[in-house]
Amino acid sequence: MDTIIILILAILGFLNAFYLYWQHKREITTGQKMFCLIGGDCGVVVGSKYGRSFGIKNELIGMAYYIFLASYFLISMIIPEFGRNLILLTKVVTVIATIFSLYLLFVQAVILRIFCSWCLIAIAINFLIFYCLINKNL
Repeated sequence: MDTIIILILAILGFLNAFYLYWQHKREITTGQKMFCLIGGDCGVVVGSKYGRSFGIKNELIGMAYYIFLASYFLISMIIPEFGRNLILLTKVVTVIATIFSLYLLFVQAVILRIFCSWCLIAIAINFLIFYCLINKNL
């Protein structure tokens, strides 16, 4: 059951990151302000110097992370030994993603003092994935 929950969370995380990426790209090309569920300014958050890590947009890093997770769990359902061999790597990557999410939450709350609803959704998804993956025997 935990495998299905994480798979669903990874798909939702990918869709969220893709939507955030698409919205920001649209804002840059058309000037149409990004929609924020909580009335914040997602464009300021995503467009800030903290919107990239190692020169790569955070949304793209997020999409790659969610594709990795979804692929891992889909393949593990078909080939169980694959899952057993790579579970440690998956847990390490998830811990890194969770720590990075904490950092981005800190950036929004303390440095920028502006919140992006889509970023907060991604952070919540990452915490849920962490909880499911680390606290369950997968």
